[in-house]
Amino acid sequence: MSILTGEYYHTVDAKNRIRIPSKLKADMGIECAGEEDEQKKFSLIFHTGTNKCLAVYTQEAVDKKFAFIKDIKENETEKYKAARQYLRTFESVESDPQGRLVIPQKFKDQCSIKKDIIICGMIDHVEIWDKDVYDDYFGVQTPEEMDRIVNILGV
Repeated sequence: MSILTGEYYHTVDAKNRIRIPSKLKADMGIECAGEEDEQKKFSLIFHTGTNKCLAVYTQEAVDKKFAFIKDIKENETEKYKAARQYLRTFESVESDPQGRLVIPQKFKDQCSIKKDIIICGMIDHVEIWDKDVYDDYFGVQTPEEMDRIVNILGV
């Protein structure tokens, strides 16, 4: 899987369906072109991310990210409970034959997702933001703000 980057503007349809942009799907290693150009179904794992975004992972990314959880023992009560609470918030969502994914209502509510959304790559997963929440969170990016970001990241 490639490092996921980019920002894409989309809308949620009347049935709560979205499409992950082809570029992001390709970078996630999702093969969608089947025989005779039919779409292949695929599954992604949805999770309420931080700051009211919806985080979307492949199973491979989840397995890598959370491999350490397998080592938590039941007698490590606090860690074990935290793992239970965290992992139960992930949900596998399967695409329809046209490659659309239905955002479960609980995620729409938790992330304040309405109609206009922004889908962006975030290294090993995709984030889906309601456009208004996204704009409030990031604000206007000025050249000075980009300089500050580059300095914080040390790139």
